[in-house]
Amino acid sequence: MNMIRTYLLNHRKQNKKSLHTISEELGVSKNYYNLLEKGKKGDKMTLATASKIATLLKISLEDVLDLENDYKNGFKR
Repeated sequence: MNMIRTYLLNHRKQNKKSLHTISEELGVSKNYYNLLEKGKKGDKMTLATASKIATLLKISLEDVLDLENDYKNGFKR
């Protein structure tokens, strides 16, 4: 069972970015980013991807890594 990466969804919405916009800025397909948010892709998110996401969502890389760690351990934020 996959858990939604609520931190990605919430930060994307706070930054008023659509799936289309964030995926274009990240350089991935809309479908891939949607699956990433839904927890169906990206079990091992690369540091490069995490860094790009941090920049695009205006949060620190450390926060993204902490939130991703929480996600992997089943904590919701």
